[in-house]
Amino acid sequence: MPAVSTKFNMPDYEEAYQNFQWSDVEKKFSWHETGKVNIAHECIDRHCDSWRKNKVALYFTNNTREEKYTFLDLKLLSNKFANVLSDTGIGKGDRVFIFMPRQPELYICALGIIKVGGIVGPLFEAFMKSAVSDRLIDSEAVALITTPKMLNRVDREKLPHLKYIFLVDADGHQFKENELDVKTLMDQASSNFEVIWVNREDAMVL
Repeated sequence: MPAVSTKFNMPDYEEAYQNFQWSDVEKKFSWHETGKVNIAHECIDRHCDSWRKNKVALYFTNNTREEKYTFLDLKLLSNKFANVLSDTGIGKGDRVFIFMPRQPELYICALGIIKVGGIVGPLFEAFMKSAVSDRLIDSEAVALITTPKMLNRVDREKLPHLKYIFLVDADGHQFKENELDVKTLMDQASSNFEVIWVNREDAMVL
């Protein structure tokens, strides 16, 4: 089958292999010039200073939703969640775990965590109570982002370090102490946020 296009990103593998240098790759990122590092900025925010801001960065579809988000959408929404985290005292070095289905809110929250300098802890949505507890205990996570449907797998009595549970898709939920509604807080939050710059050796994902 012939190639659809002749504009290949790697026309000669052997040449690319022989000449590849990580130092050349670093020049593609803004930290090469600024010395400042934040992966959420590199992935999303910096593209909002160019024509790419209106380019679709995320498509999502399931049985009930069909959505698309531009780089600018993701920047503003993750800024909002970063402000939500900051307002609750969560910041650099804090472990925040995400336990929910793969949907836009997962990625928006992850970017927000990274923007405040926090450490993202992704949890497989099929984990049962013991697997969730083990990871939250060992990491001393201060917050968890999840949905009401998955709360029965969160054993709070075993999690003394857990200060907040942020709930997504929580319409109609009866909130308990230290449970926070992501939608309500996001609606109230500013979409302006100055990302927290970190060192290249600082942790980002656990």
